[in-house]
Amino acid sequence: MTEENVDTLHPILNDILIGHEPAEREFLEAYNSDRMHHAWLITGPKGVGKATLAYKISKFLLTQKIEGDGPSLFGDDLEKSSPANLTADPESDTVQRIKSMAHGGLLTVARSIDAKKKALRKLIVIDDVRKAHSFLNRTSAEGGWRVVVVDAADEMNRNSANALLKILEEPPKYSILILVAHTPGKLLPTIRSRCRQLKLTPMTGDSVKAVLAMKYPEMAVEQIDKLALLSEGSPGRAIRLAESNGLPLYDKMINILLPMPNINTPQAHKLAGELASVKADENYRIFMEYLSSWLERLVRYAATNDDPYCIHDQEKELFQRLANTCGVDRWIELWEKMHKLEIRADGLNMDRKQLLISLFFSISKAARG
Repeated sequence: MTEENVDTLHPILNDILIGHEPAEREFLEAYNSDRMHHAWLITGPKGVGKATLAYKISKFLLTQKIEGDGPSLFGDDLEKSSPANLTADPESDTVQRIKSMAHGGLLTVARSIDAKKKALRKLIVIDDVRKAHSFLNRTSAEGGWRVVVVDAADEMNRNSANALLKILEEPPKYSILILVAHTPGKLLPTIRSRCRQLKLTPMTGDSVKAVLAMKYPEMAVEQIDKLALLSEGSPGRAIRLAESNGLPLYDKMINILLPMPNINTPQAHKLAGELASVKADENYRIFMEYLSSWLERLVRYAATNDDPYCIHDQEKELFQRLANTCGVDRWIELWEKMHKLEIRADGLNMDRKQLLISLFFSISKAARG
């Protein structure tokens, strides 16, 4: 991926990874010291660059020659080179074939299309993982490393997870499995124990701003600053918010919350109606993330009195007012209620407008003590 469209397409196209130098060094040190583990688990919040790192490692390995595995022309073992970084030439033939999914040494395991429903499956099924088993048991098509990227490993069902476990137990030589996981706790303990873990933490605000400035050179600094705050260390989320017009949506939410414990009923109904539309699914998801994050900040402030990040000038005063209205337990209870209602709404296809109106009035009721 070029600088003009960082992270908006498949991570395999992205040549730019910012803010995760410690994880890159850890992998490189293992490679250079001949302590390469056959399976790596890359964890961290969504949107921080886990898949981008997985494919950066893939490009690196697939551009390395396998050396030191036999005598040279003069009878001496070839010495393995020690690269200084994981960067592979983005213009090389190998990297170009990787980007076009045409390299014989790389396989991606992900959720597949259900032919009957003609829709993307919600989980990775056993047939998806069996492709990796077949891929690794064949002779290397390119004569070098073979890499399997599982994105995301915590989306496997029980059968596919057990199938992957069998591969992890006896991997072929010069093969590596890279598992991307947003919630590693969902993985089988036996899978986690067979992987070396690279933990990616949320990026700094400056790093997120750097990604946004690269992606949107014409964007105002004030917008970049707000998106970086709302991203909570995830450049992928920041770009998603920018692409979905997320800042005006946050403004609408705050304008409804600012008068609490009172509520602007017409505004609440109008916004709920907009987000209930089938075409507004992405904005509905973003709004629910906003509201969840806002309540989390309120809970944290009520419990610790630590300053929450604020997008609008009046937010700090709102947090102070609500934190003094009722105890932290009440806000935690409301946060939990919100998530339960959201899950039920998705599972039972409930009316989203009624859900949102209910949440607004629940916050209003709590704000009255």
